Order: sequence, then C-alpha cells, then structure tokens
Amino acid sequence: MENTRNITEVEELTIGRWGTAWQRFMQENYPAEAEELMNTARWDELALEVDREAHSLWELLRKQYAKENPRPTTFMETMKWENTRGFYVDHEVMEQVVLQFRM
Repeated sequence: MENTRNITEVEELTIGRWGTAWQRFMQENYPAEAEELMNTARWDELALEVDREAHSLWELLRKQYAKENPRPTTFMETMKWENTRGFYVDHEVMEQVVLQFRM
C-alpha cells in the first residue's frame, strides 16, 4: 500500500504539458522573473498550478464543444470535428491559462 501512495505522490508532482508550456513561456518572455522563480520552490509550484487549471479548463471546453457541436456520424467528418475541437480547446487553454504571467 505504501508503494501506491509513493507513485501517486510522484504523479501529482509531475509537471505536465501545460505546466511545461507555461515555464517555456515565462523563460522566453520574462527571463529575469523566471530566473528568480527558478531559485525558489514557486517555479514548480506555479507550473503544477497552471497544469491543473489548464487541464480542468481543457476538460470543460471539450464537453462544452461537444454539447454545442454534435459529433458527426461519418468517419471523415468525425476526423474533421475532432481536429477542430482539439484546435479550439487547445487555443483557448493556452490563451486563458498558460500564456499568463504569474509570480
């Protein structure tokens, strides 16, 4: 049982796609502030926070898109629908959560 707890703790501390993108955004656009954050625990804490917020928004937007735009029934239309939903959701998550200055 202790092994399961350790694995869960490691998973919770892993910075995902969105947190990594935020760190890259900060390094490219706010290098001095990013350097300051890297010298503290806040760098990873903020990245994890961004990752959680972004993932929650991502799930919400995917559901909303599917509700507002019913999934087609043909294969080609479904592929187009999936791509469009993916582009829309990813763009909104980046704009609303990831590409934001945080300290």
